[in-house]
Amino acid sequence: MKKIIFFSLIVLFMIGSCVQEKKSPIEGAWKLIYGNWYFSDTMNYQFPGNLTIDQIKMLSKEYVIWVGQYKMDTVITDNYGVGTYRLDGNKFEENIFYRTNYTPDAAKVKVLLEVRNDTLIQKWPADENWNLPEKYSTEKYVRLK
Repeated sequence: MKKIIFFSLIVLFMIGSCVQEKKSPIEGAWKLIYGNWYFSDTMNYQFPGNLTIDQIKMLSKEYVIWVGQYKMDTVITDNYGVGTYRLDGNKFEENIFYRTNYTPDAAKVKVLLEVRNDTLIQKWPADENWNLPEKYSTEKYVRLK
């Protein structure tokens, strides 16, 4: 009887050890397929459109990194960044350490995020109450397998 209880406990312990932590739906690698960026009332860039972009974004449990390059006319510019993030429902806040053309006032970015199957949609800049302005930037990514 003691042996059965002992072996049952061992089996339960082994099964419990095999349970993996549930992964966030945003973790993984994503490829940019669409972008619409507003930098002012008159400055708007689109992909596809007036920009050509090849960019990958990767998210781990707490870090975000993106790397790629964009081309406007004949000018090619590298685009990169890295930082930590916090996700609460659809509220995604990036704390950027390094990025292309880094400016300290842009170190924290509030983003509204949505995941639809294998598509990640980001809209920003959200204000302190998580509201978007009339003209906001949007990026869409597809999950890389």
